[in-house]
Amino acid sequence: MPIVETEERYEGAFDEVECPVCGSEDWTHIVFQGVFCADCNTRCLLREPAGDQGFIAEFDGKYTWLTDDAEMIPETEEYGATASGKWLGTPSRGYERYWFSATAEHLDEYITDWKPAWEREDAESDEPNYLIDLPSNEAEVP
Repeated sequence: MPIVETEERYEGAFDEVECPVCGSEDWTHIVFQGVFCADCNTRCLLREPAGDQGFIAEFDGKYTWLTDDAEMIPETEEYGATASGKWLGTPSRGYERYWFSATAEHLDEYITDWKPAWEREDAESDEPNYLIDLPSNEAEVP
């Protein structure tokens, strides 16, 4: 019998969560310190949402190492460099991302264009962005 009993409260959560800084899905658990992205060292903390099934992931950019694929979470005076997201679901049905944002986006004096890694455009991609490059459907009819 272990000295301290533990409970796996967020089973499968780290199978779903991607690092918003670099896009990695690899996480490292350092005992008594927390869970960190294996590529850029962004810290992740999970907690329960009020009244919903799922979890909220809070990302702390204070520990982040800058890598080629990373774009730092914006720093705010009140919250520091933090971002958070909410995933709804259960381990048996799976989780779905419900919302995600950098804390700075919610504060008027901290307007930022920061986006999580999975929402950034791939600058090296040769494929056209069809949301922008589509021709207009308003052709003139004679």
